[in-house]
Amino acid sequence: MTTTDELTGLYDRKGFLKLLSGQVKDANTYKTKLALLIVDINRFYRINNIYGYEAGDEILKKIALVLRNVIREQDYVARIGDNRFALILSGIMNVGHAELAAHKILRLLQAPFLFGDRKIYVDCTIGISLCPLHASNYMFLMKECESVLHGAKEKGRTIGISETLEDEEIPEDWDIELALDDALDKDQLQIHYQPKIALDSGGVVGVEALLRWNHPSRGFIPPNYFIPIAERMGHIKPITNWIFNTALRQGSEWTDKWGPLSIAVNIPPDFILMPDLKDLIANAMNLWGGDNVSPVLEIVERSLVLEPEKSFSILRELQEMGIGISIDDFGTGYSSLSYFEKLPVNELKIDQSFVTNVVGSPANQNIVKLIVDLAHAFDMEVVAEGVEDLGALQYLKKIKCDLAQGYYFAKPMPQEQIKDWLSNFAGLK
Repeated sequence: MTTTDELTGLYDRKGFLKLLSGQVKDANTYKTKLALLIVDINRFYRINNIYGYEAGDEILKKIALVLRNVIREQDYVARIGDNRFALILSGIMNVGHAELAAHKILRLLQAPFLFGDRKIYVDCTIGISLCPLHASNYMFLMKECESVLHGAKEKGRTIGISETLEDEEIPEDWDIELALDDALDKDQLQIHYQPKIALDSGGVVGVEALLRWNHPSRGFIPPNYFIPIAERMGHIKPITNWIFNTALRQGSEWTDKWGPLSIAVNIPPDFILMPDLKDLIANAMNLWGGDNVSPVLEIVERSLVLEPEKSFSILRELQEMGIGISIDDFGTGYSSLSYFEKLPVNELKIDQSFVTNVVGSPANQNIVKLIVDLAHAFDMEVVAEGVEDLGALQYLKKIKCDLAQGYYFAKPMPQEQIKDWLSNFAGLK
């Protein structure tokens, strides 16, 4: 993987971390100081949503140019995330000098950026940490700077500066972050598929595609651990694109014993408003689509909260393309009856927290039945996640839940295993 950001021409996060490692090592060896500044462009998603991604990309290139012009010959600048930049100021004397540089950056970025005949304003927050004053290890220096940046954003401040502290244990996710850069290139990512069973017929109607990472030294790493890291690094878009294409490609090889099967892919919350989402999906369908598989997008409720009307419009367009829409973990987020009737959704998935202990919990039974009845009233199907025993299955059948998935039927399986399972499964008795 290259160490240069394609859009701005700056170092990317991987290249920057290697550079920072060397600079910190030199500062420790020669008893000098350096400052790390992280510049976060606040609410940058609004620029993409209002003006489009072309405008957003142009603004990022112009911000990169501003930062290039700020630094001295011995300094470095990088783009380390979708809307985040970092600078190394070498040979700095004290925190005050770094703070002066931060104020200069803030002042320069206050001027509007031109895109066509429009003036676009940005505001940013800057975190500052010094080596060795705040940390003498590059990993912890970076983590500390990101921490004070986050604290400043929460308090509505433009600059956050680390307090003097001693090095702590290096966070264990740093080797994960570095290795994640190469995970796609080295074929370490895999998709495991968990079947979805129709409770009336007992047949298989689809699968959910679940991402797995086989780390060379740690083994399989759960997605709830590394996906937030991928989002922070700006890798979530290529990973999601890979999942969608790979799932459709692999699904095209499966048996037609059960008729057309749906393949559900989880979509990150901010993807719904991404302008090229439809193109991404259409390209994958043109390459791998067929009569025996149909794609479903699983989204969480918070995906729809920011701009519900725009989100609903996009979902309707996706449905017109033949894409199924499913609300994942329904009941755990922002459920609101005020917009429920407008939801362009084919399916609701009941979160496993309500299903796993449904037999022993009258409250969970009431919640599950309520969701099933509500969905049916609006012509939606319902999937119960986390079915692990016969009692839960019998209750779901009793209340006429449509579909179910969970360890009672099958664990998530890699490609070769799911192919065999689909061929050999005789149906739910």
